[in-house]
Amino acid sequence: MLASAALPAQDLLGVTWNGATVLVNSYSGAVTALGTGLMGQNSLARTANGTFWSTRRVSTTQYTFTTINPNTGVATPAFAGIDSRGLATGPGNSLYCIRNDVPNDTLVRVDMGSNGFVIPIGSTGFDSIQGLAMHQGVLYAWDTTAGLLLVSTLTGAATDPFPGVGGPAFQQSLCSHPDGRLLLGGGDSGGTDQLFTVNVTNGQTTLIGILGGPFDVRGLEPLTGYTVAFGQGCDGVSGPVALTLTGSAQVGGNVLSVSTNHAPNAVGAVLFGISTTQHLGLPLPLLLDPLLGTNNCRLYTSIDGSFVLIAGATAPAQMQFGFGIPIGASGAILHLQHVCLEAVPGGMSWSNGVTVQVQ
Repeated sequence: MLASAALPAQDLLGVTWNGATVLVNSYSGAVTALGTGLMGQNSLARTANGTFWSTRRVSTTQYTFTTINPNTGVATPAFAGIDSRGLATGPGNSLYCIRNDVPNDTLVRVDMGSNGFVIPIGSTGFDSIQGLAMHQGVLYAWDTTAGLLLVSTLTGAATDPFPGVGGPAFQQSLCSHPDGRLLLGGGDSGGTDQLFTVNVTNGQTTLIGILGGPFDVRGLEPLTGYTVAFGQGCDGVSGPVALTLTGSAQVGGNVLSVSTNHAPNAVGAVLFGISTTQHLGLPLPLLLDPLLGTNNCRLYTSIDGSFVLIAGATAPAQMQFGFGIPIGASGAILHLQHVCLEAVPGGMSWSNGVTVQVQ
């Protein structure tokens, strides 16, 4: 059965200090409540086997490691923990962790398969680290005073590659996005919850959006599989054509593409492509009006495959196409667009594009 939850706005999972678990759109910062976790959640990461882990401060002296269900948001205590201020994916079934120590924070490795056995690595040399992420093979940390740091997985020592370049205060989480971005987010309940990209070549941050709430987000981690809409459709007989995808962009999942505002029973197609930059040597997006006589219509993806579609019988009609994500497709990226033959300029309407990132 195809899921009904829209994917584009839900590519990040987040935990909050006030006990909520949330979904975050990494392209806008929009937040959607997912479920109720546990009060005092602080940091989030995923082990290589796909399990989402968080920490919870029960009291000033008691901490637990918890698992987070990415579908319901439920937090389940697993075993005793430590005062963690940042988690990141480590080797095997382990996580790197920033332990809050005096005078400086300590990098440790936690074996999640051995009830949270802690292996100290070394002092970072900094005392205000709140975020940690393994990004493209490099362990990065975020210090609320110094900004972006590089952390040695061998010694724990952190270095500031861009002295004098700080950043927004109160940010609590770093995470590595599958599209290549390093993201910085979170804040406190005073309304400073925001989401940024971090440029690893200069340490500068760029605001993406405000994380609505206040939620006091303390940890962010990408979900497995996501879709992102881009571009703008031109008019069908009933108005602008919008293409959306629902379902699960994970291996073994099912996805349903739906476009709107078509003529009843019209014939069309779904186009599959591997490029959004060129098709047959022509740059994309390609304005189709001079070629086809359409009105503000564009081709957004290369055409590397297609299937014929028939719109529904009731106006305004929809065109739908469902497909499964095959085994072995992990990491694949493809792009979709719908086209429909109907009584509009040029005799056809074209939707926006949608990118699918399979995990």
